Amino acid sequence: MSQTRDYPPAVIVHRPDCLDVRGQSLTQLPTAELARLHPNGRRHDCFQFHQNSVGVAEEVRYLPHGYEPSEQTYPDAVRACCRHCGSTHGTLDALILPPGARVVDPAQRE
Repeated sequence: MSQTRDYPPAVIVHRPDCLDVRGQSLTQLPTAELARLHPNGRRHDCFQFHQNSVGVAEEVRYLPHGYEPSEQTYPDAVRACCRHCGSTHGTLDALILPPGARVVDPAQRE
């Protein structure tokens, strides 16, 4: 049987020149690498996987909310990802974010 794991809250993937991440020191990565590192990542309106060869991953803080399962799941996930934040909620409280991380309302989608 394969090992299961918790998924952290979803990062938001942007184009490097997106105004929403200006002034932040985010590492540019090839789109394929972003998809591999952040399979549950959410795409910002500025980013199109088929049109952008590089992007950046912004770690955000989601407002408090209860776990609500979504249709999004992965073979190695302990359970379905949360509809609001994209995590399995096992690591939500232990996540350490960079100072000044943007707060995202889980009721609103990017």
